[in-house]
Amino acid sequence: MIFSSERQAVRFIHTGDLHLDSPFSRLPIEKSEERRREMRETFGKLMQLVREEHADLLLIAGDVFDREYRTSATTKLLLDEFGACPHCQIVIAPGNHDPYTADSLWASGRLPSNVHVYSTEGLQSFVFPELNTAVYGWAFCSERLEMSPLSGRHAEDPARLNLICGHCDIGVPLSGYGPVMEEDVAGFGAQYAAFAHRHVPQPPVAVGAGALYAYCGCLEGRSYDEPGRGGVILGKAQRSEKGWTLQTERVELSKRRYQTEKVNLTGVSTQQEVARRIKAVVEQKHYGADTALRVIFTGATPPDFSVPKQADGSMLGLYALELFDNTSPVYDTDYLEKDLSIRGEFYRTISPHLTSGTAEERATAARALRIGMAALEGNDITDL
Repeated sequence: MIFSSERQAVRFIHTGDLHLDSPFSRLPIEKSEERRREMRETFGKLMQLVREEHADLLLIAGDVFDREYRTSATTKLLLDEFGACPHCQIVIAPGNHDPYTADSLWASGRLPSNVHVYSTEGLQSFVFPELNTAVYGWAFCSERLEMSPLSGRHAEDPARLNLICGHCDIGVPLSGYGPVMEEDVAGFGAQYAAFAHRHVPQPPVAVGAGALYAYCGCLEGRSYDEPGRGGVILGKAQRSEKGWTLQTERVELSKRRYQTEKVNLTGVSTQQEVARRIKAVVEQKHYGADTALRVIFTGATPPDFSVPKQADGSMLGLYALELFDNTSPVYDTDYLEKDLSIRGEFYRTISPHLTSGTAEERATAARALRIGMAALEGNDITDL
């Protein structure tokens, strides 16, 4: 649903971890530039949502940029889009990837008057009397922040709508990225804390007497450790005789999504059957041109079977397709355990590593066994 305009209500949008101008260095040059362009387009969709929803506040909880380097095109986009939303107060809490420094955009004096940026590691606030709202937050001023800016602090006026906007790593006391504790949020007296730093979205969590915090996740995923569709949290705070009540919903905006699936190849003996199993997953999950899919092969396969290492995702209607072999070769283990030839000795040497160590170490051992056995039998090992 999309919230309708109501009096005595404050509408806000919570975002962060935009990582604009990410290099996408693992992709070909053409595709990396395409992804950077798509991330800028998604940011444009976010600002269009701000206008459509007549949002009073846009809370950006850090890492607008991926690194200190930013293109002039991206800088212009931000300035233009922020300036095109004069009705919305935009609050930015610089993160570890885009800290507040003397040479940062945040300190340049180029931002429109409706943009408010925290500039110190200590707690600051922006008060908007027309909204009866205060937004508290802090800035990373370098790549690390070793303390919790909320520790021992409290909202100044409990009658206001009190919000928090910050880049932090909640519940991790030894973190170097803003170690905010849940009790810090619970005791502060804010109705909602808009956090970023964790790239997978986390639904609002209730702590204390009516306080919520949430991680919005990435606006646009960039890799397989940022799975699913990126988006923002749309919130409405409504005042009543009992105080402020809050409603939130997540709005998906990303153009692409990264997904990982396991495909069991046990019993497979042809490349055609491998392709059919991948296709079945794609169809079952309704993956399409918006999806970059990583397939991890599991199960047991014949020793001489060549597990595919690459495939054309466009043939399945995908944006991209990556293949990883985590299968194990099937041998007559009873025979090889007693075999006195070099084949048996090789198997007994590798065998313990097939069931111990990390998943990566086990996969390496399985591949070594497959290649070694093929070589001992005089078979071609080029595609193994």
